[in-house]
Amino acid sequence: MDLPLTIDGVLPPDLQGTLLRAGPGRTGSGGALHAIELRDGSAVSYRSADSTADATVFWHAGSVLALAETGLPQQFSRHLAPEEFGDGLTMPVASHTHLAAGHRVLFGLDSGGETTQLRAGEWDASGGLVSSLAVTLERETWQHDFGVTERHLVLVESPTEHSSALVEGGAAVPYRWVPGAETWVAVVARDGDGSDVRWFRLDPCLVTHVLHAYDEGGDSGAIVLYVCCYPVPEKGQPVDLAASVLGAAGIGESLIGGGLPTLERWRISGERVERAQIDDRFMEYARTDPLTEGGAFRHGYCVELAAGVGGGGDIVVDPLGLLRIDTARDEVATWSPEPHHTASEPLFVRAADGHGDDEGWLLSVVFDATRDASDLYVLDASSFSVRSRPVAVVHLPVALPFRSHGEWVDAARYR
Repeated sequence: MDLPLTIDGVLPPDLQGTLLRAGPGRTGSGGALHAIELRDGSAVSYRSADSTADATVFWHAGSVLALAETGLPQQFSRHLAPEEFGDGLTMPVASHTHLAAGHRVLFGLDSGGETTQLRAGEWDASGGLVSSLAVTLERETWQHDFGVTERHLVLVESPTEHSSALVEGGAAVPYRWVPGAETWVAVVARDGDGSDVRWFRLDPCLVTHVLHAYDEGGDSGAIVLYVCCYPVPEKGQPVDLAASVLGAAGIGESLIGGGLPTLERWRISGERVERAQIDDRFMEYARTDPLTEGGAFRHGYCVELAAGVGGGGDIVVDPLGLLRIDTARDEVATWSPEPHHTASEPLFVRAADGHGDDEGWLLSVVFDATRDASDLYVLDASSFSVRSRPVAVVHLPVALPFRSHGEWVDAARYR
């Protein structure tokens, strides 16, 4: 709808653009895209469209592209009208892409030949595929996200394997556990063909989302990643080997490996990967300032999670609020919405006069159970604390799902 949406508070004049969201549809089947346009202090429109791609959404080369867990992107106009996807891309694409050094970087598994290969490629600003590489894997594993630095790609191979039975059963993530298998990390040069791959063995774990990755300065040659890291079933531990690694509710709403993720810092140097847990709180849907992607950063933003007990006695996952991580001090600040409200993935938009990755605005779609609809909260990231109040709340006419990813598109990119 193009009627202006109701706003409590005052929208910062910096926010000139469109918030895109992708996630499951309300009917429980298929997905949906959402677009909220902010202009000159007003929320001028809200639009939605059905989509089979429900994992993530991003803006590239003048179009909206939506991704499922695998397969080719679906393409839409800025107003979410379907378009034909026709850039010549034929490789499958996993749920996440990254924008670094002006290129959109994508990856996916290709098991169509005699071997399983992890393929990665880069699009330039015009939408053309300008480079690609391939790494041969021993088996097809679930890989949801990856790290991108200025010079490297970092890929995480978890103790999982593809299951044809889960494909036939319609599982959204057709991968099952391989208890006793290790986790492997692969590092390749972005400007190579993948033949320079370096492998590092880790104790078993599973990574869903990469908060950030960068090449450490100086002569160390080290690579640093911050990841949402889950425990995995150990060898001999009771586990349903025929079940998907991911519960039906999805990432951030289901236990994975019987637990929830903590944020870890991985430093890859020489022949070693040094792991350090940043905080003991559970967190997911990790994001940083897009202007820092691939390079040095200080602040990250996540959703805080907790395990609870549902009405039937089953373990459920409850989002508690948002977290701001200061990696320079290994400190975490907490913010929670009012009762009966649930915050989802925070997106950072740097202020027009901002110089740091906490000098700007956090955008989070917050579900209001009292009216069965969602609001767009705008928080001042520089004063983020448990006592913070949103500077503006945009009231949406529908409920958007918690399990969704988004991207802020500055109006300068489409006007």
